[in-house]
Amino acid sequence: MTSVLAPAPAPAASAVQPPAWRRTATPLLLRAAMVLTCVPIAVFALAVHLGVARDESAVETVGRDATGGITAAQEIKSNLAALDGIVVEDLLESAPLASSGYPDDYDAMRRELDETLVAAASEAPPGPAYEQPLVNIDYALGHYHALLRDSFAAGAGGETAQAAALYAQAHDVMDGTLLPQADFFDKANTYVLNNAYDRHKADSASTGLVIFAAWLVLMVVIIAMQVLVAWKFRRMVNVALAAATVIGLASGIFALAQLDSSSSSLSAAREHAFDPVHQLARARATVVSARQAQGLWLLDPSDAAPAQADFTTEAGRLFRVRAGSDLMSTAQAGEVPDGAGGYLATVLRTAVSEDGDEAARDSLVAFGDFLDDDKVLRGLVASGDGAAAEALFRGGRAFAELTDALDHAQAVDQRTFDAHVAAAVAATRHVDVVNLVAAAAMAALAVLGLYVRLREYRH
Repeated sequence: MTSVLAPAPAPAASAVQPPAWRRTATPLLLRAAMVLTCVPIAVFALAVHLGVARDESAVETVGRDATGGITAAQEIKSNLAALDGIVVEDLLESAPLASSGYPDDYDAMRRELDETLVAAASEAPPGPAYEQPLVNIDYALGHYHALLRDSFAAGAGGETAQAAALYAQAHDVMDGTLLPQADFFDKANTYVLNNAYDRHKADSASTGLVIFAAWLVLMVVIIAMQVLVAWKFRRMVNVALAAATVIGLASGIFALAQLDSSSSSLSAAREHAFDPVHQLARARATVVSARQAQGLWLLDPSDAAPAQADFTTEAGRLFRVRAGSDLMSTAQAGEVPDGAGGYLATVLRTAVSEDGDEAARDSLVAFGDFLDDDKVLRGLVASGDGAAAEALFRGGRAFAELTDALDHAQAVDQRTFDAHVAAAVAATRHVDVVNLVAAAAMAALAVLGLYVRLREYRH
């Protein structure tokens, strides 16, 4: 009897095992994908961190450190000029001397100047560019004070000519050493500000490209992981990887937008608002020097030419027009014609804000009144009424109105500058934290998404 053996049943589909190389290659591929995904995430996070750090450093230097030094320099210059102006007033009216050998108002201004110098020295960065001008000012002030002590003593003794001669020597120290050294301190801080800002612009462009490139690579890698999972496991969407992709997109857009916003605000502060603040600070010190030239002329009318030349020079620094135009009437009309120059013309052309323009125009009008006051002053001297001229000078109404107008204009533009700096600071305040949290979330989601597939494959 012949027996027919039935064919052996085919193995179940579930019992079919993939080749050994595939069982090994796929887990390795998934593990490699975990590492590969984390690398661009880390690179992107680091790029954003460096971008934020550079931006914050530039904002700190441009918005606070260097501008503070420039403000201190102008305050020193203004105090020096005011100190010199007080001498003229005190010599004209024979002010009583305190036990120090100086009038009380001179002592008060000298203390204010000393405080300004100490504050500037304590806040200035280390280096000879900052320290040497302040050392030179401190050294020359001793000589200046000594000359003025003798001048005040001569004036109190009725030796008017001797008092004027000693003051002229002291004024040469002020004009030839003290004020130029204050300008050197200003220039040192201005150099730092401009250098830091130029470096920031270059760094901002390069850092932005690095961040964008790192972000683009990150997006390509995460999307590639999504494609890999879909291809290997026949699943169109991995939820964890999809979430990581969304976070990556949002994080990149947020970081780039905020860094761009900060850079734009810093540019507005430096290129649009800072120069008017600086110009107005210089204008304030220049007005004090112009008034001092008036006083010097009243103190010694016999030598009027140098004092008149000084006044004309200082007035031209504030505002000047083309030859043939009436400077005083143009200023009183608040007009800035073509070809006009000087601090006030520069400020008005910059047009920082509506309030700033209005305040600067008020300063220009006040400057015209100051010129008118000077014209009256010189007319009184020419007519032989020296007492009335001295009374007009000591009253100083036009001078006070001009300095108040300049102070107000500077304060308005300073607020605009500070607002831009504050906006630059605020723009990147939370970027670093958000970036680190987003990077951690992306890494965790990417690893989770790939690990789930790895576990699924093993089972």
